[in-house]
Amino acid sequence: MTAAFPRTVREAIDFVLDPVRTGRTKIADLDNVEKTFVGLKIEHFVRDLLDAPKGLRDLVIDGQDVDVKNTLDNSWMIPPETYRREDPCLVINSKEQDSRCWMGVMLARDSYLNAPNRDGKRGVSAAAIADVLWIVEGAKYPESVWLPFDMTAFRDLRDNIPFGTKRMAEFLRQNLEQPIHRSVVQALLYDQYDYMKRVRGNGGARDLLRTEGIAVLSGVYDNAILEQLGRNRLSREEVIAIAPRTDVEHARMIELGLIDG
Repeated sequence: MTAAFPRTVREAIDFVLDPVRTGRTKIADLDNVEKTFVGLKIEHFVRDLLDAPKGLRDLVIDGQDVDVKNTLDNSWMIPPETYRREDPCLVINSKEQDSRCWMGVMLARDSYLNAPNRDGKRGVSAAAIADVLWIVEGAKYPESVWLPFDMTAFRDLRDNIPFGTKRMAEFLRQNLEQPIHRSVVQALLYDQYDYMKRVRGNGGARDLLRTEGIAVLSGVYDNAILEQLGRNRLSREEVIAIAPRTDVEHARMIELGLIDG
């Protein structure tokens, strides 16, 4: 759960952001209505993660109806139908500024709640946070793979370069030394059947760029080479384009067969 839930939060956020279509990469880019959609999507994904059916409330756990409450700002609002009987709530919090998330269980006890607002909902008091039984507490969730990129330039490439290899090569030129997740490659090359082929050699961007003194390396095969060249290792889902920073490095990359002399 500690591993699966943070990934679920990331997937729900990205689903609502929809970076490829909207160019947005941060929750701050959303309006207030859309932020409520993040909570709804997390709720749907968590229900699937827990394999818990929907009941009278948001889900049923061990025969008990449970409300799911999500927040991006430490404020869960509990409705009257839940606090009247002090029913259980699954409370979720996610903080984009440090990419951490929480999920826990609490009872909607009168002593845990603030006064009702105009809608009759009651916020959870700050003191009651200590009474939440945390299932996941402050777990790091993956940062967005889209954050490093200029999304205006990304969409421009998608719209204006029809050939997949040329499109990929230009994206790599624009993002030298930046690890690129395969999901970004897939979105960039949305119209290509074998999108990763456009990155590799044998006619892909790697062959095109090596003549320009740019090497394209993969986290699957090339981490040892990256370490030799003083770069960080990549995950198995990432590729990177690098150019020599010194004459010595230039000679070494030619020696390794990464670029043409």
